[in-house]
Amino acid sequence: MNEKEEIEIDLSRVIDIIKKHFNLFVIIILIASIIAALITMFLIPKKYTAEAKLIIVQKSNPDSQQISYNDIQTSQKLVNTYSEILKSEAVSDEVIKNLELDVKNIDHSSYLKMVNISSIKDTEVIKISVETQEPKLSAEIANEIVLVFQKKIATIMNIENVTVLNSAKVPEQKSSPSNFKNILIGFLLGCIIDGCFVIYFLLNDRNIRTEEELKKIFNYPIIGLIPDMSHGTGGTE
Repeated sequence: MNEKEEIEIDLSRVIDIIKKHFNLFVIIILIASIIAALITMFLIPKKYTAEAKLIIVQKSNPDSQQISYNDIQTSQKLVNTYSEILKSEAVSDEVIKNLELDVKNIDHSSYLKMVNISSIKDTEVIKISVETQEPKLSAEIANEIVLVFQKKIATIMNIENVTVLNSAKVPEQKSSPSNFKNILIGFLLGCIIDGCFVIYFLLNDRNIRTEEELKKIFNYPIIGLIPDMSHGTGGTE
């Protein structure tokens, strides 16, 4: 039966390595965190998100001024349909044309990347989020999508009861990238690098510290020990 060689990691040795190279490990973490911060602030483009919300209720009886429970249920089921219409070329092409976004090289595929359509659970409310590198442009696109959708939905599905809950405002704060998140990633990366160094130092440590280690290496009984004289003999001169 072949015996597999096992590597035992002594926690005290790990602690000794960390203490010995503590300054190095701290510097590595600081450098990784600073690099992550600099990349976030100067290399990754800032993006801004503007949001608009609208509510759509499809009446079963257009002549009635009241909205029934069935109308609400039907509208909730059609939210996914409305979302697809908002993402369609019928809406995107007109938004691009009205705002002359083609000058900025924005086409339908770019539109889909910057626009996110979501619904609030168990409601008829649809949220339109637009993320671009320009705060004002994000708000303009979101509001234009609402205007175009109001016209298109009346033609496509004969629905006129579209109410804007809130128009998009120009965002004052960037939505991405996250300084905290990226610096945290840099910090964790520094910790991983430190861990690799600890493993390297452990594997290359050839010092023998205990009798047990000596027995394992040479497989011979120990017949004597030489005391450590570096701290003095303990006697008098």
